[in-house]
Amino acid sequence: MTVSVLKQPLYNRVAIIGGGPAGLAAAKALALEPTQFAKIDIYERRNKLGGLWYHNGNKSLVHPEVPSVDPDSGELLDKPATDQDAFFSAIYKYMETNIIGRLMEYQGLPFPRELPMYPKRDKVLEYIDEYIKTIPEGKIEFKLNFDVVSVKKVDANQDGYSGTDSINNSCSSEGTIWRVVADNVLYDLREVHEYDAIIIANGHFNTPYIPEVLGLSEWNEALPHTILHSKHFEDPNTYRGKRVLVIGNASSGVDISTQISTVAEKVYVSVRDVGKVDPRNDLIEYIGLIIKYDYTTRSITTINGDHFEGIDVVIFCTGYFYSVPFLKLDVITNGTQVHDLYKQVFNVYDPSISFLALQKEVVPMPISESQAALVARVYSGRYNLPSVEERKQSYEKEIQMKGSGRQFHSFAYPLDVAYRQHLQQLIDEQDIRSPGLVAPIWDDSLIFDRLQTKSYKAKRLQKVFEHVKKLRSEGRDFELLD
Repeated sequence: MTVSVLKQPLYNRVAIIGGGPAGLAAAKALALEPTQFAKIDIYERRNKLGGLWYHNGNKSLVHPEVPSVDPDSGELLDKPATDQDAFFSAIYKYMETNIIGRLMEYQGLPFPRELPMYPKRDKVLEYIDEYIKTIPEGKIEFKLNFDVVSVKKVDANQDGYSGTDSINNSCSSEGTIWRVVADNVLYDLREVHEYDAIIIANGHFNTPYIPEVLGLSEWNEALPHTILHSKHFEDPNTYRGKRVLVIGNASSGVDISTQISTVAEKVYVSVRDVGKVDPRNDLIEYIGLIIKYDYTTRSITTINGDHFEGIDVVIFCTGYFYSVPFLKLDVITNGTQVHDLYKQVFNVYDPSISFLALQKEVVPMPISESQAALVARVYSGRYNLPSVEERKQSYEKEIQMKGSGRQFHSFAYPLDVAYRQHLQQLIDEQDIRSPGLVAPIWDDSLIFDRLQTKSYKAKRLQKVFEHVKKLRSEGRDFELLD
């Protein structure tokens, strides 16, 4: 009698940090591998899976450091704040996607066709809940309410928590493991677990960037809670009758300023180049970069010398740092990128740690599955990575092509489509597409939709602008357009 024995995975115990769209894709990919892992744990510090799309917590109890210029910057909590308040999501009350639903789909799981082209946040969370049901049962332990406080490489034979603070230029050596320390936020309980590999999927919408500008700190001290970041924005209708300054005009800046213009007395939006702004919403006044704040007159001065007084609230829509505060590993310096990455995923020197969905200006669900499919095949031992030297050369070549810092993780179309196709090609070159998770492979119609993303969104925004003007003329609060 012949007994078939499953090959032991290359990394037998795997921890996934983060229970959002990327972490869930990793969990599914690992669970679908033909080899049996000894342990697959997914850590989520909140009380429900869903990541960014789980809208919960009282944002009014949490305030940013001002300025916030360090990836290790923290936030200030009012005394009544709970852990769920502290771990709130950056999305806000009236939010819809800025990408059409059919582009956001995981493989084999379409959005309900009765939904609008741009689904609302609660419908995206429902979609993620459906995705969770597709993860094979019994293979993943979901560790909810566990806040990871330390991830460190240590000697497997060593007691205590001391270990290396950086990875040497070599692959994971025999006898070393990853030690994960996590606190249960509901009880006074700390758990310590050991793993052979780590997948970081904690997102990059946690640590706000608020630049240092003359007078800003003094304003924040004298007029507390009048300066916030888009992460802390919740409801536009709380700004009725106020004079609001929004810093930045990317996606969040456009959305937030538009919503607030429904009810505010005045909305200013500060941009780098006023001449390049398309002022289709005449309820908003676009002004230059701010070089000075004066709390005594609640005034601002722009780089052009323009002066505006009576500002009630300042909202910074200025982006986020890359930040992994629990990781005891030297891969983040100034917060503009994660360093030493092969194919934007694997640590060059130790592929037993990988990162998912670091890219900006991408469609998160498909790219998460594309990356997770490759990670799972590597961790199970089915995909053979090139040598350390080849991985290092690949990373250095990418740095030369894209540049370091903020540009390194920028994958606006068509880079995102080409990148996902490349990841699939890597899998197919080793003839291991099946079995296992197969990420979405877009046909020409979906690629065309991706090409038209800005055009589609511009048409949507025009309808939203008209909707806002109508609401304002009728004295009504903001509400989403159906």
